Amino acid sequence: MKKTLLICLLFIGKLSFGQNNSEWNGSVEFPANFKVGDFMEFLAVQPSNVGASGNYEVSISYTRGNVAAGATYLTSITHANPDIWREAGRVNSNGYYFMASEGHVFTLDCNTNFVSPRFRIRVVKVLGSADQAIRVDIKVRAISQNLAWIAVNNQGTDLTAKKFLPMTNDWSLYVGNSYYADDANLAIKAITNGNVGIGTATPAEKLSVNGNIRAKEIKVETENWPDYVFHKDYSLMSLPETEEFIKINKHLPGMPSAQKAEKDGIDLGEMNRLLLKNAEETTLLLIELNKKIDKQNQVIELQNRKIKDLSMKKKSLKSN
Repeated sequence: MKKTLLICLLFIGKLSFGQNNSEWNGSVEFPANFKVGDFMEFLAVQPSNVGASGNYEVSISYTRGNVAAGATYLTSITHANPDIWREAGRVNSNGYYFMASEGHVFTLDCNTNFVSPRFRIRVVKVLGSADQAIRVDIKVRAISQNLAWIAVNNQGTDLTAKKFLPMTNDWSLYVGNSYYADDANLAIKAITNGNVGIGTATPAEKLSVNGNIRAKEIKVETENWPDYVFHKDYSLMSLPETEEFIKINKHLPGMPSAQKAEKDGIDLGEMNRLLLKNAEETTLLLIELNKKIDKQNQVIELQNRKIKDLSMKKKSLKSN
């Protein structure tokens, strides 16, 4: 209780608003001494059709000394959502702070409680002149049907808001020429688990592409890069062992079979790792083979010298 009273005494903001059937316009004011985590809860909404129409666009803007910034958020509220505060997804960012990399002062939170879904502005960074208050101008647009706007003026501090509010259950982009009656083409599809498909409605990975990819550069992160092949304790398969493996399995050791590659595809990072491992092993085998050849050449050269010496001795004996 004492902590709550202290927050109220130190952090006292202002709320003003206006509205019509589809929009709510207002502002909240944060005092000069605001801190990260301070919030102003300013509006409750009533989406129609048991919450199914809960789709809102919220834009904010503010100035403070050398700070001038704005942003737009999209929120999705449906029936029986959890009673928790989550940060809304930002779809536009107009940051004009003199050090733009520092980011925004505020973010938008949404509580999707079915009985009383509502919005608040929360401080995520303190920038600009510390002795100046900030008025945050707010515009809320009901993209679908909204039954009522209810002004709220609650404030406090919350450092526990770490989760993000889903903006949609899924998202599709269909492209084509609307002049013709042809079907549109599915360009991009995002599904609930965060997977994104290009040209496919059922992406099985974080990015699934049904088609060709062309790029100037692709970087693939990988682990366990196979320089361990050059360690002294590495067990290198001999050429006869490799030959026997190939006869039985019809592919190189460590490499996927043709059937597996055709069924599951190829992991570029893993394949590059396997190819390098194979190249390093082959290099070691070539080095060993070269050493053997050098030794054989030395033996042959020595034998040739002995033969030459014997030949010279024979010639000498014949001449005598």
